[in-house]
Amino acid sequence: MTSRHRLPNSYGRRRRRVWWWMALLLLILIGGAVLVNSRGVVARQETAFFDIARIATKEVDQIAAGFRRLVSNELRTINRDDFDVLMDRLSGEMADQAERFQSVEAPESAFAAREMLDLAFASWTAGLDDFRVAVTAVTDDPTGSVPVDQLGGAIARIRVGDLVYARFLARASGMLEELGIVNEIPAVSFIVDQRPLLNGERLARTIRSSTDMGVRRDVTILQVVFEPLPAGGFGDEGEILFPATQRLQFSTVIGNRGNVDQKGLIVNASIRSEAGESLTTVDSRGLDLAPGEIGSVLFGTELVEPGAEYLLTFKLTVVEDDLHPEDNVWESRIRINPPG
Repeated sequence: MTSRHRLPNSYGRRRRRVWWWMALLLLILIGGAVLVNSRGVVARQETAFFDIARIATKEVDQIAAGFRRLVSNELRTINRDDFDVLMDRLSGEMADQAERFQSVEAPESAFAAREMLDLAFASWTAGLDDFRVAVTAVTDDPTGSVPVDQLGGAIARIRVGDLVYARFLARASGMLEELGIVNEIPAVSFIVDQRPLLNGERLARTIRSSTDMGVRRDVTILQVVFEPLPAGGFGDEGEILFPATQRLQFSTVIGNRGNVDQKGLIVNASIRSEAGESLTTVDSRGLDLAPGEIGSVLFGTELVEPGAEYLLTFKLTVVEDDLHPEDNVWESRIRINPPG
């Protein structure tokens, strides 16, 4: 006879408890590995984000340095043309950096830092645009208070960017320290923290004391072009010689050498006979020219007689306070050669 013995129930329970604890330990180990791996992924994302931020802010630091030089020193001596060129560059570069950074991805852990940097970039971009407009307004209105307020608002907006960026830098420094990475993100500020604080009134006084920043109006007739072209050389009395023709067409080239827009410039053309009789007087269409821009106006064909002599005069619109009104007039005697 064979006898069978059953294991005590307590032994089975012990085996189940051992397996339960082993399964729990395995789950803990797996969970820990997942957490470690997940944290590693986030750390790499944070590192990549702050590396891009470092590159962008180093570029912005150069823009800020250029603006600080302008405000602290160059505004006393810079002329309006150079000011416009400088602000075009600073504003353009700042806008490019702000736009470029908007496409940068950040992990959820760096969302707050990302939002701070976006806000700083946006404040600086808008502030630089406002600053340029306000400086020009202060210059063009030497006694007005509204441009001074505009200038103060622009400075305040730029300063907001500085303050928000300081908060970003503090958060970035803490996160980089946790990552064990040396912080190489620069401390950027457009407005020097000085005493007394920079404000619209102080800066307006500096701008208004600069003669080079003032409005400069200067339009000129640069050239007169003929069809047909002159025959070459001059007559005994300095008159321009033309080949034998019965028709003469001309156009004038006009330049704006000033630093403000000129609207509706008109050239008056007149032809007088050798005896002084007025043969033709005509006004050109209006022409708008930006600072440094050149344009031309074309007149219709005029009938002339071979062998005759004429006085040709072009007068450009009189611009108030033109620096060189004498170059707004072009006048010369011309002679049409006889046939043969």
